[in-house]
Amino acid sequence: MLRALSFLCALAPSVALAQAVPEAPRPTFDLAAAIAEGPPMTAERAAARALAASPSMEEARALSRAAEASVARARAAMLPRLELSATYQHIDGFPDGEIAIGGDPAALEAARMLAERVSDPAARTLWLGSLEQQGRGASIEIPRDRFGLSARLTWPVSDLFFAMMPALEAAEQSARARALSLEASQRGVVRSAREAFYQLARARGGLAVAQEAARQADALRAQIEAAVRAGLLTEADRLAADARVASAERAVATAEMGVAVADAALRAMLDAEDGPAHGVAEPLFVDDPSPPRPAAALASEAVARRPELEALRAQIRSRGAARAASAASGYPHLSVYAGADYANPNRYQIPPRAEFTPSWEVGAALVWSPNDTLSAAHQGDALSAEIAALEAQEAQLARMVRLEVRQARARWMAARASIDAARTEREAAEAAYESRFAQLRAGHATSADLFAAEGQLNGARLAELDAAIQLHLARVQLEHATGE
Repeated sequence: MLRALSFLCALAPSVALAQAVPEAPRPTFDLAAAIAEGPPMTAERAAARALAASPSMEEARALSRAAEASVARARAAMLPRLELSATYQHIDGFPDGEIAIGGDPAALEAARMLAERVSDPAARTLWLGSLEQQGRGASIEIPRDRFGLSARLTWPVSDLFFAMMPALEAAEQSARARALSLEASQRGVVRSAREAFYQLARARGGLAVAQEAARQADALRAQIEAAVRAGLLTEADRLAADARVASAERAVATAEMGVAVADAALRAMLDAEDGPAHGVAEPLFVDDPSPPRPAAALASEAVARRPELEALRAQIRSRGAARAASAASGYPHLSVYAGADYANPNRYQIPPRAEFTPSWEVGAALVWSPNDTLSAAHQGDALSAEIAALEAQEAQLARMVRLEVRQARARWMAARASIDAARTEREAAEAAYESRFAQLRAGHATSADLFAAEGQLNGARLAELDAAIQLHLARVQLEHATGE
């Protein structure tokens, strides 16, 4: 009987404490619903809007259009060159000039004496008539006003094959390099936008956990105050509950600032005006069980298809073609041409006459300058040095790409491994919290024990959220690194 009474006396405070402290709600909450409030946003939607709003993309597109125009200009240079001209000249500053075409009087007299001795009357008459005409004299006037219309078609035969075709190839490779640079810029914008979205998701999840912790701490404080009023807990327990609530409110304020900063960063990329923080409209806790292929295979593929490397290779080919075009400037230049003139007076007409007369010409020209050969050799040396520098850049970038792929794959593997551990930790923390609360109601634990369990639970929730975000970020980085 005495033992039974002793047991009942020991059990009475526990029963009273259990009655004073009501049953606690289960320490779970809907994270997806908590972070979905606001204008819906996903990683892919953020990437698309960032591409449309990025000023760097406008610059890259403009440079790409300029490179395409250079290709069109190089093609146009391969066409035969047509030159059309119209001229007018007035010559003055001296008296009207003329060219006399009559014979010397002394010579004409001697010829006349010889003609008189010709026995054939007909021949003598013709000769004397001719001498008489020459004796009367004649002159050719020089026109002071000159008019001309001309057309000239030139085709540089040697330059077409040795200079223009390599120049066209150089322009095409340069345009390809610009297009690949545009693709690289697009991939960079997409990666940054997706990363900014997941950073916002991290911040929104952290705020949701902090708000749940604050709600939970406030509910516990109310329960502990009821127990203090019942005389079952001490004033120290109430003060500890107040401190816990204040700490939770401070964590909420810090998390709200983090959400504002992350949302502002995303809005800057999207060129969006201020407004409510974007809501996370895609699941964060998703399984990604399929491991990526071995790092060596991924690195080899990345080196082969990353647009940055392809752009460098196109630049190397462009410089090589430009070197061939530069070397051609030192060769002899063969060109053929055809021309037509309609002029008054025509320069080819002798004697000149003050009237419009047509003429045409065809020909070929072969020109060579030793100075051009020397200059082409020096220009070729400069282009060879540029090619060597680009090749060194390609080798260095290839190393960086391989390292980036290995690091991204390692981050993915680490994040994937931490997912299960974080989930297990959170489930264990929930069970521990429920157990501590039950012990508190039974009088077998203190409020400090409960607060410690609550801190572990909130830390486990944040760890699980961080592991999920790290897995998303690692996937984004791995896809960018491999050029997928």
